[in-house]
Amino acid sequence: MPTVWLAILGATLASVTKDTDPAKMVSAVFGGITSILVLLMVLHGPIATNILNVYSAALAALSMGLRLSRTGIALVAGVVGYLVTIYFVFQPSFAKAFDNWMISLLLWMSPWAGVVATDFFIVRRGRIDVSELYREPERSAYGDVNWGAIAAFLAGLAAGWSVEDGLVPALQGPISTRLLGGADLSWLVGIVVAGGVYLALGRRVAPAPVPQAMGGAGR
Repeated sequence: MPTVWLAILGATLASVTKDTDPAKMVSAVFGGITSILVLLMVLHGPIATNILNVYSAALAALSMGLRLSRTGIALVAGVVGYLVTIYFVFQPSFAKAFDNWMISLLLWMSPWAGVVATDFFIVRRGRIDVSELYREPERSAYGDVNWGAIAAFLAGLAAGWSVEDGLVPALQGPISTRLLGGADLSWLVGIVVAGGVYLALGRRVAPAPVPQAMGGAGR
């Protein structure tokens, strides 16, 4: 909810002033003491949103098996996020720096989604034994590291980069710049290639057994 009213406020301010600095926009519309009060209220939105971001980052890090407390991981995530924000603020163009960041996220998220979707919907046909996910790797039916998934992810990452058209040279793939006229198809190619490679490799992985429902046990 905090992000909803904040977005409405931002759209309203942008419609009545041509300034691009949020603080100047608020000052121009409200003025005086009222602008200070509005800016203090605006701070509530990012704080409420980032509480969820830090919490989710801590849980994701702990799922990787890191031997740290949730509080420690949350503190590290908060500090890293703070430093990244400072980096963006002091860039000549915040929009360009933020766009580069979003493109870099898309580059790895696409092949990751391709692997996960292929594994769940095609290889395992939507059948997951949740209890096995929490067992020790040596005893779990799913094992430890799925190297087929890692290989498929890397293949999708390379394929997606080849058709990416980012704002910096490092994120401009040769196929996109030379053959596609700057079109960015990294999201599509990354998903398809990663999913296809994993499908070829994942066929060798037998889906873990799923316990049958016990509804008729008492009959």
